[in-house]
Amino acid sequence: MNAWLGGYQSILKRMTPGNFNWFLHAMLYYHTKYVLRKQQIKKQQKESDGEEEENLGLDEEVEENDTHDDD
Repeated sequence: MNAWLGGYQSILKRMTPGNFNWFLHAMLYYHTKYVLRKQQIKKQQKESDGEEEENLGLDEEVEENDTHDDD
């Protein structure tokens, strides 16, 4: 995050302490929302991957049963 705030260095140098505190609070708020959203998306992807793996196991079992019925 420090590198990201470095892009605002010229603006930050001219801010009053009150404005700086508000700016920093707002940036931390948005950064936290961003990180939490990324974690939520990652969790949803893991859950959907897990469901696909479970379904694959069931499909394979059905295919095995179908081949035995033909004999």
